[in-house]
Amino acid sequence: MSFVLTLFRSSLRTQLSSRRTWVLLLLLPLLIAGTARLLPPEEVSTPVQVGVVLPEEGGESFWQRLERRSGLAVTFYRADRSRAERQVASGQWDCALILPEDFEARLARLEVEGLFTLLTGPGSAVYPMVRETAAACTAELVSPGIAERYLLDSSILSQEELDAARPRLNQVLLDQERVLVTMETADGRPLDPLTLADRGVSNLLSGLTAILLLIWTLLTAMDLGRWLDSPAVRRLLPLQGTLSLLLPRLAAALIPTLCSGALALLAVQAEPPCLLALIPYLMFWGAAALALACWPAGWTALPVLMPFVPALGLLLSPVLLDLSLLFPALEPVIRWMPVTLYLRACGGSWGDGLLLMAGGAVILALLSLIRQRSPRLFGGARG
Repeated sequence: MSFVLTLFRSSLRTQLSSRRTWVLLLLLPLLIAGTARLLPPEEVSTPVQVGVVLPEEGGESFWQRLERRSGLAVTFYRADRSRAERQVASGQWDCALILPEDFEARLARLEVEGLFTLLTGPGSAVYPMVRETAAACTAELVSPGIAERYLLDSSILSQEELDAARPRLNQVLLDQERVLVTMETADGRPLDPLTLADRGVSNLLSGLTAILLLIWTLLTAMDLGRWLDSPAVRRLLPLQGTLSLLLPRLAAALIPTLCSGALALLAVQAEPPCLLALIPYLMFWGAAALALACWPAGWTALPVLMPFVPALGLLLSPVLLDLSLLFPALEPVIRWMPVTLYLRACGGSWGDGLLLMAGGAVILALLSLIRQRSPRLFGGARG
C-alpha cells in the first residue's frame, strides 16, 4: 500500500507540473463558456417550437384550443408525421405531439388513456408543459360528455331533457377555457416556461463537456500505454503487477480531468446533478482507458481513431440530434452510449449513473480475469 500511495503522490505531482494539465484546466472551461456565449440570443427570446400532427379527419377543435395557448414560451405548428420526425430529430423543434387517426371517435367514447404520442428529441425541455397543455385541451373537449354521462347515470335528467340541455352544457363547459396549466418545481416554486426551455441549451453544453472529457481520457490511455511499455516499468511488473502500477497513475490523471469538467460546467451554471454525474462517467472511461493501456494494439491505434471520436460521440448520443428518430435500428446503441447515460444522469436519473459505475467495475473485473488466464493477449505487459 505504501508503494501505491507513493506512486500516486509522485504521479499527481507530475500531472500538476505538466503544462498540458494546466492547458486542460483552463481551456475546457473557456471552450464551454465560449460555446454558451456563441449560442444565438434568440435561444432565450424566441418561443420554443413544437409540432402537432393531426389526424386526416377531425382534431380541429383540439388544434384551435392548442393554438390559443401559443405564446411567448411555446409556439405550435401543424405538420405531417414525417416532417415532425425530421424537425425533432434535427433539433429544430423541441418535441412533437401526434394524435391518432381515431381521435374524434375516442373522444366521443371518452377514452382518453394513451390518447397522444409525444415525440421528444435531443435536449427536449418543454415536453412536460406540452403534455400538460394537451391534457388541458382534452379535458375541455371531453367535459361536456362527462357531464352528460353523469347526469344520465345519476337520473338527474332524462334523455329528452338532456338533449334540450346539451347546448347549455356546451356553452358552459366547451366554449370556455376552463383549465389553466401552471408549472411548479417539486418544492412548490413556480417554474418559468422560458427557464424550462433553457434546459435544452444546458443539455447541449453538458454533452459537449462529456465528449471533450472522453477525448482527454483516451489521450490518458495512450500515455499510460507508453509508460507501461517503457523499460523501467517492465522491470517493475513482475514485482508489483500491472494494475497496481497503472491505477495510481490513472487516478492522478483523472483528478485534474474531473476538476476541469467541473469548472466547465460551473462556468455555464449547470445543475448540481451534472457535476455529480461526472464521477461515474469518468470512472467508466477511466476503466476503459486502463484496459486500452494494457492492450498495445488498442492504445497504438488510438491516434488513428481519435479524429473520429468527436463525430461518433455527437452522432451516437443525443447531444445535437437524435438519430434514433430517423434510424430506429440505432436506438439500442444510442440508448446505452455512455454519453447518453451521462446526460440522463444530469436529468436526475441516478440509475443511469449507477450503470456507468457498474460498467466500469465490469471492465476492471474482465481485465483482471483475462490477464490471469491469458496474459499473452496483452503483449506489452506482464505480471
